Amino acid sequence: MRLLLESHYSVNIVGTSTDITEAMSKVIDAEPDILFIDIEMPTMSGLQFCSMIHNEVRPDMKVVFYTAHNKYLIDAIRRQAFDFLLKPATEQELSKIMARYYENKLASMNAVTQRDTGTPPIILVVNAINEHQPLTLNDIGYFRYNQERKLWEVVCCDGQTQILRRRSTADIILNYSPSLVQIHKRFIVNIERIKKIQESRCILDAPLSHINELKISKNYRHSLMQAFYNL
Repeated sequence: MRLLLESHYSVNIVGTSTDITEAMSKVIDAEPDILFIDIEMPTMSGLQFCSMIHNEVRPDMKVVFYTAHNKYLIDAIRRQAFDFLLKPATEQELSKIMARYYENKLASMNAVTQRDTGTPPIILVVNAINEHQPLTLNDIGYFRYNQERKLWEVVCCDGQTQILRRRSTADIILNYSPSLVQIHKRFIVNIERIKKIQESRCILDAPLSHINELKISKNYRHSLMQAFYNL
């Protein structure tokens, strides 16, 4: 587990332990962002361990349980575990957890930043080859559902297209910002980039003014027009 984590996104390991008392002390002192803990340990379970330190650690510390048996999954969920790993842990499964962690952390940071400064949120693109790229609303022209790959992608103002991770949905994208409006089951546009609405089509401003695929569905026209006139 340590070797996997150390090679993953430059994670800083603040401590490891196989002794319960030492582990409690290390977790309380180090205040880690994420605690990876085995459920089955010699003197107590990982679930009991987390109950004992609950009032001594930061409330936003994430806990990832790992075990050879999925029978503990329900208990882990009830203890509000951030995630769950089955042994032997693989790089692929750990990658999913870390990507989810960074997305969760970014969403929390965005909420604070928007509340305190009004700054536009950062949208984290996690693409098909597991690269992470932060985008702001100013970088984005529109989102498009790729029917062949069955996933969403973002078309940037510089003309590049980035593939979003497979679990990205229209609802997740729309929650990034009120400026993102769905115009069709396949298209979500950055309304701040719309130059004009021409019959049943959105025309974006430069450098995406040549794009002619942004058709407006009847089901979404009313909400689009309402958002457009509220600009």
